[in-house]
Amino acid sequence: MRTNSTAPAGAASTFTQIKRRDQLVACAIDAIVEVGFARASVAEVARRAGVSKGVVTYHFAAKDELIRAVIADVLASMSEYLEPRLLAADPVQHPERFIAPYITGWIGCYRALSHQLLALVGIYNNFRDESGLPSPEFDARARDIEIVTHVLEHGQADGGLGSFDPRVIATVMKAALDDLLTQYAANPDMDLEAYGAHLVALFERATQPATDIKE
Repeated sequence: MRTNSTAPAGAASTFTQIKRRDQLVACAIDAIVEVGFARASVAEVARRAGVSKGVVTYHFAAKDELIRAVIADVLASMSEYLEPRLLAADPVQHPERFIAPYITGWIGCYRALSHQLLALVGIYNNFRDESGLPSPEFDARARDIEIVTHVLEHGQADGGLGSFDPRVIATVMKAALDDLLTQYAANPDMDLEAYGAHLVALFERATQPATDIKE
């Protein structure tokens, strides 16, 4: 479990507070997955943690603040899982090989962090800001598309990838992976790896140089 808590190093109370915050975030994740976002109230989180509502509101002033802590925690865990795996694919030296590790990396992330990600889907579908849009914390998606776009552009410049619009491919690929997560939330028994293999074949075929396409 990740935490975004900050406090002076060495203070015993600080470690206790961090541990409590982490516990409350974990209980919120469990509640969202098991009873749904609407019923994952401060009272429900407190019940699961075995504390009073006052303990929860001491650490998180309102449910919205707790939910934002959950989002930050899950996104940090996703980044921790994905970054070393995607860097190991060496997208700078071998951008033409990036699609397979990118897709399989996300598939592995879905499998490894399935419980947290199911909570994230519940939050995304229900948690809105004042304008009725998904929470700004989900803007990480746009940054991911930007990074993949640059990798694909680099692959085209090197001649290892074909002629296509990199931003379109990056956007559609991310949309396909997001849709897969939604499907997985509805059907946790689905074969993620088989689905991912089809996506790899689809997007590799769409991005390879025309001379490499076999009829």
